[in-house]
Amino acid sequence: MKIALVGNPNVGKSTVFNALTGSNQQVGNWAGKTVERKAGTIHRDNLEIELVDLPGTYSLTAYTQEEIVTRQYILREKPDVVMAMVDASNIERNLYLVLQILELAPRVVIGLNMMDLAKSSGISLNAAELTKALNVSVVEIVAAKGVGIDKFLAEAVRVGLLKKDPLVRQVPYPSELEEKIQAMENLLKDISWASQYPLRWLALKRLERDPEIGQEWQSVSAPESSKDKKRETCCDSGDALNYKLKNIIELPGNDLLQSYEEEGWTKDHFEMAFADAKYNYISQILPRFLIQEDLRKPSLTDSLDRWILSPIWGYPVMILVLALVFWASFIASAPLGEAVSQGMAWAADFLVSLLQWIQAPAFLTSLVRDGIFAGVGAVLAFVPQIAIFFAFFSFLQDSGYLARAAFLGDRLMQLMGLHGKSFFSLVSSFGCNVPGIMATRTLEDPKDRLITMLLNPLIPCVPRLGVMSAVVAAFFPGTRGAMIMLSLLLISMLLVMISALFMRKVVDQKERSAFVMELPLYHLPTLRNVLWPTWHKTYTFLKRAWTFILAASIVVWLLSSFPQGVPMNSTWAGKMGEWLEFIGKPLGFDWKIMVAIIFGFTAKETTLSTLGILYGVAADASQSIAQAMTGAMSPLRAYTFLVVYMLYIPCLASVVTTYKESGSLRWTAFGIAYNLILSFIIGWIIFHGGQAMGFQ
Repeated sequence: MKIALVGNPNVGKSTVFNALTGSNQQVGNWAGKTVERKAGTIHRDNLEIELVDLPGTYSLTAYTQEEIVTRQYILREKPDVVMAMVDASNIERNLYLVLQILELAPRVVIGLNMMDLAKSSGISLNAAELTKALNVSVVEIVAAKGVGIDKFLAEAVRVGLLKKDPLVRQVPYPSELEEKIQAMENLLKDISWASQYPLRWLALKRLERDPEIGQEWQSVSAPESSKDKKRETCCDSGDALNYKLKNIIELPGNDLLQSYEEEGWTKDHFEMAFADAKYNYISQILPRFLIQEDLRKPSLTDSLDRWILSPIWGYPVMILVLALVFWASFIASAPLGEAVSQGMAWAADFLVSLLQWIQAPAFLTSLVRDGIFAGVGAVLAFVPQIAIFFAFFSFLQDSGYLARAAFLGDRLMQLMGLHGKSFFSLVSSFGCNVPGIMATRTLEDPKDRLITMLLNPLIPCVPRLGVMSAVVAAFFPGTRGAMIMLSLLLISMLLVMISALFMRKVVDQKERSAFVMELPLYHLPTLRNVLWPTWHKTYTFLKRAWTFILAASIVVWLLSSFPQGVPMNSTWAGKMGEWLEFIGKPLGFDWKIMVAIIFGFTAKETTLSTLGILYGVAADASQSIAQAMTGAMSPLRAYTFLVVYMLYIPCLASVVTTYKESGSLRWTAFGIAYNLILSFIIGWIIFHGGQAMGFQ
């Protein structure tokens, strides 16, 4: 059985999906789209169920990728049943999507979620009356507490196994509209393949001149005979819905549409008329199942938003929240990071002792101690920082606060010519640039999405911040270190703002799209909803530690150890550094720094592991690696290194993600070149400016 999970954003779909599928889920991208695809397997009553969590969307038009993916899945894959999630505290707008779903799929089960929040807001709902009004099964659930989820699935299975489709209530359009819909249906019903799909829906979309139905095929100039042959061949294929729908433009109906336009019925008129009819229908049936109590006391959400969304207090609150996240990520996690470092050092000593006991070759002992553990061990000390950051981020996202932060950030984003949702993406990048780049999927405008992608690498991620904090602690101890870290973050923010204005010109963004975002009710996230995404993202980082970083550490060890018996600057790594030294010399960098910067491209964490190997520090606390640099660099050179390291080319994973999300090799290459050039220009200015002012 195939079940689709559909609903507006922030209605609790992820909570239900995670509760039902657990670890039996796969996450990827929809083919040809930058929208995330989540699918999971469930075993119930001798059935193997594939549950697909479709992107959160407010409607099924064709304006965003989320809308297109959702409706194409329902049309192409024809799921046995659709589980429609509805926010009980905001049911009127949520039912608009449900009515659109019912035009595509007759087998639908509604899950009335957040019943507890609705009750606290003075909303009483009668699920039985809603069932009668739409002739659709309705189940009351409180997903955050695990209430009703199994019943929701059981009802979906029951409906999916029905021998006949239930007769759902159709939206009663005004008579003038019904005449036009019927006329279009009559023109389409003679098409051989049209009966496979909802004819009424096809007629509605044809009247709306839906951009996904044929507009791109108007320029097809093949002879009619070849078109007919191609259509006949194509339309026998189960994977040919796109071609079928796009060829509606060539079917009878152009004359009819022309006559409607002469009457004043344009594309926008039809869209608005259909939307008005749906909302009128909802307002008619709403009193049958909803009672809104008159609460004199404001709700918890209203009370909190008076402060959190205030133009005066909202920004200080946001700064305090972000400060708490960074404090917990970097300060509170320090003992855990130290424990990991000590554990890795103990493991290295144990393995080295074991290898020496069995009289293993010296190069193997060196590989384990000076290569693998010196490299990977230094990086694993960041795992507590990353895990804590992602846990806080998941909590803030699921609680409803991040939507408010994006709302507040929209004012700042406007100054940069960006969309408010870009703020959400840029904040995500403090954890890791990869999810930050992927978070641009929430931006509807492709140009907004591209600009935000190109800006993301200018935000220092947790691994970069970890390396930076280690170097800062060695060169600028005490209060000076805090001021230095603050100055680095301010440089990053300033360059993001300047680069945003520059990118607008390069990408040729002339108009900024409107900012529309739902502000969900506040609620306490479940432990599962916080821990599951935290584990998934941390596990992804750990996989990188044992793939990219392990491989890079071994390569660096090989380059710095051979030929054997020669000074470090005569090894292969030393020779590579000599070739690169002319680039770093104007910034005061020696060859070791340049080699570390180059290897940092594989993963930013490898910069620290590379320095650990090149400076001869065995698996130990990252602080020791930074201290080993103090003998080779002055404070001014160290600060220049920190700036260049913070800004230069993003890691390999970020580059690959940028290419996948943008689909453009040209823009990906532009982003790499921009970061590389910008970092060295700013580094040169700081180094020579510092020397001119007498700093060393």
